Amino acid sequence: MEFDLFKNQVRFKIALELIDHDEGLSIMQLNKLLKDVSQATLYRHVNSMVEDDLLKIVGMNRIGKVEEKLYALNTQGYKISEEEWYSASYSEKIKFVTYFFMYILQNYKNYHESSTADHFQDQSTFSLVKMNLTNDSFNDFQSELRTLLEKYYNEEDSEEGKDRTISLIIIP
Repeated sequence: MEFDLFKNQVRFKIALELIDHDEGLSIMQLNKLLKDVSQATLYRHVNSMVEDDLLKIVGMNRIGKVEEKLYALNTQGYKISEEEWYSASYSEKIKFVTYFFMYILQNYKNYHESSTADHFQDQSTFSLVKMNLTNDSFNDFQSELRTLLEKYYNEEDSEEGKDRTISLIIIP
Protein backbone atom coordinates (compact mmCIF):
# COMPACT_ATOMS: atom_id res chain seq x y z
CA MET A 1 0.00 0.00 0.00
CA GLU A 2 2.53 2.54 1.19
CA PHE A 3 1.72 5.84 -0.50
CA ASP A 4 -0.60 4.30 -3.10
CA LEU A 5 -3.58 5.37 -1.03
CA PHE A 6 -2.54 9.02 -1.32
CA LYS A 7 -1.89 8.74 -5.07
CA ASN A 8 -5.46 7.68 -5.85
CA GLN A 9 -8.01 10.33 -4.88
CA VAL A 10 -11.01 8.00 -4.98
CA ARG A 11 -9.40 5.41 -2.69
CA PHE A 12 -8.27 8.15 -0.36
CA LYS A 13 -11.79 9.62 -0.20
CA ILE A 14 -13.27 6.19 0.50
CA ALA A 15 -10.76 5.58 3.29
CA LEU A 16 -11.42 9.01 4.80
CA GLU A 17 -15.16 8.34 4.93
CA LEU A 18 -14.64 4.93 6.52
CA ILE A 19 -12.02 5.87 9.12
CA ASP A 20 -14.59 6.50 11.89
CA HIS A 21 -17.12 3.86 10.82
CA ASP A 22 -16.07 0.59 12.44
CA GLU A 23 -19.58 -0.71 11.74
CA GLY A 24 -18.94 -0.13 8.03
CA LEU A 25 -20.77 1.59 5.21
CA SER A 26 -22.40 0.17 2.10
CA ILE A 27 -21.64 1.28 -1.44
CA MET A 28 -24.96 3.16 -1.43
CA GLN A 29 -24.01 5.01 1.77
CA LEU A 30 -20.59 5.83 0.38
CA ASN A 31 -22.21 7.02 -2.83
CA LYS A 32 -24.34 9.52 -0.87
CA LEU A 33 -21.24 10.82 0.92
CA LEU A 34 -19.04 10.93 -2.19
CA LYS A 35 -21.38 12.64 -4.64
CA ASP A 36 -18.57 13.27 -7.15
CA VAL A 37 -17.77 9.53 -7.49
CA SER A 38 -20.00 7.30 -9.61
CA GLN A 39 -21.38 4.10 -8.12
CA ALA A 40 -19.52 1.97 -10.67
CA THR A 41 -16.24 3.67 -9.77
CA LEU A 42 -16.93 3.10 -6.07
CA TYR A 43 -17.58 -0.61 -6.65
CA ARG A 44 -14.36 -0.97 -8.64
CA HIS A 45 -12.20 0.81 -6.05
CA VAL A 46 -13.85 -0.81 -3.03
CA ASN A 47 -13.32 -4.26 -4.54
CA SER A 48 -9.65 -3.44 -5.23
CA MET A 49 -9.24 -2.11 -1.69
CA VAL A 50 -10.69 -5.35 -0.29
CA GLU A 51 -8.26 -7.37 -2.44
CA ASP A 52 -5.38 -5.21 -1.14
CA ASP A 53 -6.52 -5.75 2.49
CA LEU A 54 -7.18 -2.04 2.98
CA LEU A 55 -10.88 -2.75 3.53
CA LYS A 56 -12.78 -5.66 4.98
CA ILE A 57 -16.41 -6.75 4.84
CA VAL A 58 -17.91 -6.33 8.32
CA GLY A 59 -21.55 -7.18 7.72
CA MET A 60 -24.58 -7.15 5.49
CA ASN A 61 -27.59 -4.81 5.21
CA ARG A 62 -30.82 -6.25 3.87
CA ILE A 63 -32.97 -3.76 2.00
CA GLY A 64 -36.00 -5.64 0.76
CA LYS A 65 -34.65 -8.57 -1.24
CA VAL A 66 -31.27 -6.94 -1.81
CA GLU A 67 -28.30 -7.51 0.47
CA GLU A 68 -25.59 -4.86 0.65
CA LYS A 69 -22.12 -5.55 1.99
CA LEU A 70 -20.81 -3.21 4.67
CA TYR A 71 -17.18 -2.20 4.26
CA ALA A 72 -14.80 -0.88 6.91
CA LEU A 73 -11.13 -0.09 7.04
CA ASN A 74 -8.95 -3.01 7.95
CA THR A 75 -8.02 -1.72 11.41
CA GLN A 76 -4.94 -3.91 11.59
CA GLY A 77 -3.39 -1.16 9.47
CA TYR A 78 -3.68 1.59 12.05
CA LYS A 79 -3.83 -0.07 15.45
CA ILE A 80 -0.39 -1.13 16.56
CA SER A 81 1.25 -1.84 19.90
CA GLU A 82 4.55 -0.32 20.96
CA GLU A 83 6.24 -3.71 20.56
CA GLU A 84 4.80 -4.13 17.04
CA TRP A 85 6.00 -0.62 16.12
CA TYR A 86 9.57 -1.35 17.15
CA SER A 87 9.67 -4.65 15.26
CA ALA A 88 7.81 -3.35 12.16
CA SER A 89 9.52 -2.95 8.81
CA TYR A 90 9.80 0.45 7.15
CA SER A 91 6.95 -0.49 4.80
CA GLU A 92 4.70 -1.48 7.71
CA LYS A 93 5.52 1.78 9.52
CA ILE A 94 4.67 3.81 6.42
CA LYS A 95 1.32 2.01 6.24
CA PHE A 96 0.60 2.84 9.87
CA VAL A 97 1.63 6.49 9.44
CA THR A 98 -0.62 6.73 6.36
CA TYR A 99 -3.62 5.57 8.39
CA PHE A 100 -2.63 7.94 11.20
CA PHE A 101 -2.68 10.91 8.82
CA MET A 102 -6.01 9.78 7.35
CA TYR A 103 -7.47 9.64 10.84
CA ILE A 104 -6.25 13.16 11.61
CA LEU A 105 -7.62 14.45 8.27
CA GLN A 106 -11.01 12.87 8.94
CA ASN A 107 -11.11 14.36 12.43
CA TYR A 108 -10.32 17.79 11.01
CA LYS A 109 -12.94 17.38 8.28
CA ASN A 110 -15.60 16.49 10.89
CA TYR A 111 -14.51 19.38 13.10
CA HIS A 112 -14.52 21.86 10.21
CA GLU A 113 -17.96 20.76 9.04
CA SER A 114 -19.42 21.13 12.54
CA SER A 115 -17.74 24.51 13.12
CA THR A 116 -19.10 25.78 9.81
CA ALA A 117 -22.59 24.44 10.54
CA ASP A 118 -22.59 25.86 14.08
CA HIS A 119 -21.01 29.16 12.94
CA PHE A 120 -18.16 29.21 15.44
CA GLN A 121 -14.59 30.29 14.84
CA ASP A 122 -12.05 27.64 13.90
CA GLN A 123 -9.79 27.05 16.92
CA SER A 124 -7.59 24.40 15.36
CA THR A 125 -3.86 24.96 15.31
CA PHE A 126 -0.92 23.46 13.51
CA SER A 127 2.74 24.07 14.05
CA LEU A 128 6.03 22.60 12.99
CA VAL A 129 9.04 23.30 15.17
CA LYS A 130 12.60 22.19 14.66
CA MET A 131 14.68 22.20 17.83
CA ASN A 132 18.40 21.69 18.21
CA LEU A 133 18.57 19.39 21.26
CA THR A 134 21.15 17.09 22.73
CA ASN A 135 20.07 13.50 23.36
CA ASP A 136 19.64 14.30 27.06
CA SER A 137 17.59 17.43 26.34
CA PHE A 138 15.48 15.51 23.84
CA ASN A 139 14.80 12.75 26.38
CA ASP A 140 13.87 15.38 28.99
CA PHE A 141 11.55 17.09 26.51
CA GLN A 142 9.77 13.83 25.70
CA SER A 143 9.43 12.97 29.39
CA GLU A 144 7.98 16.39 30.24
CA LEU A 145 5.62 16.24 27.27
CA ARG A 146 4.44 12.75 28.29
CA THR A 147 3.80 14.02 31.84
CA LEU A 148 1.81 16.99 30.55
CA LEU A 149 -0.29 14.84 28.21
CA GLU A 150 -0.95 12.26 30.93
CA LYS A 151 -2.07 15.01 33.35
CA TYR A 152 -4.86 16.13 31.04
CA TYR A 153 -5.61 12.68 29.62
CA ASN A 154 -6.27 11.30 33.11
CA GLU A 155 -8.65 14.10 34.14
CA GLU A 156 -12.22 13.10 34.95
CA ASP A 157 -14.70 13.61 32.11
CA SER A 158 -17.01 16.53 32.77
CA GLU A 159 -20.38 17.51 31.36
CA GLU A 160 -18.91 20.80 30.06
CA GLY A 161 -15.98 19.08 28.40
CA LYS A 162 -15.84 17.83 24.86
CA ASP A 163 -13.52 15.50 23.00
CA ARG A 164 -10.49 17.21 21.52
CA THR A 165 -7.89 15.58 19.32
CA ILE A 166 -4.25 16.30 20.09
CA SER A 167 -1.86 14.84 17.56
CA LEU A 168 1.91 14.80 17.85
CA ILE A 169 4.59 13.39 15.64
CA ILE A 170 8.15 13.49 16.85
CA ILE A 171 10.93 12.74 14.40
CA PRO A 172 14.13 12.52 16.43
